[in-house]
Amino acid sequence: MKCFYSLIFLAFWSQIYGQTFFTTDYIALAVPQHYDGDIYFMNLETLTQEVRPMSTIPNNSELLSSFPNLVSNVTVYQVEKDGGLTIGGIGISAKNEIYQVIYDFSQTQTLVSEEDGKPKSVLIGVGVRMVAKVKTRKAGINLTNPFSLVANSKNISGSLEVRVIGLASSKINDLIPTTTDLSPASISVALQSIATIKTQMYGEETIVTPQYIAFNMGDEALKRNNLEINKLNTFEPEEESSSRKGN
Repeated sequence: MKCFYSLIFLAFWSQIYGQTFFTTDYIALAVPQHYDGDIYFMNLETLTQEVRPMSTIPNNSELLSSFPNLVSNVTVYQVEKDGGLTIGGIGISAKNEIYQVIYDFSQTQTLVSEEDGKPKSVLIGVGVRMVAKVKTRKAGINLTNPFSLVANSKNISGSLEVRVIGLASSKINDLIPTTTDLSPASISVALQSIATIKTQMYGEETIVTPQYIAFNMGDEALKRNNLEINKLNTFEPEEESSSRKGN
């Protein structure tokens, strides 16, 4: 039976092998936030990019072309006694602790600017998320890999759910599994659901609503939600800027 779950897991990852997936030092927001600022919009008629506010862009599947980066990212939070979340470091468990592990499979664009000479960045886009709430019975479990959870199923307990970020359609809604336990069977079903949901992203009825999904770990300004996305990379030409100052 364990071999069967291994094959399911490998089949899922083979679907994304060779694409532009990468693991980053971005921290996923436990609850993504609606984004209504400027983005780099891909005009499919001219195949050129334009900086446009979200309020001027139709929320249909054509918007997905504006999110060229496919990101596979894992964030491990440790759940404190008061229910608060703290970043769980490298993702290796301690004994008798509770973690919230977020596996993001997202399609994004990275918005970057500088503040006092330091770069800051956030991931804006849509995606599918698997969230495991894990209580560990031993130390040393690698929480960053779903296959590790399968291998250590006797040493963990908890729940598993699949969430869709910024994508809505009746077909996608029907594919979201109910919250379940952390059994090997549940993990394989969740991974299959994620793969299937991804195939429905470009459906004609899909409504796309970009979300603020993750932020760069090194940026204290972003941790305080001090976002200035509307100013990102929209520098005025020096001449025009000078003439305005003169006015």
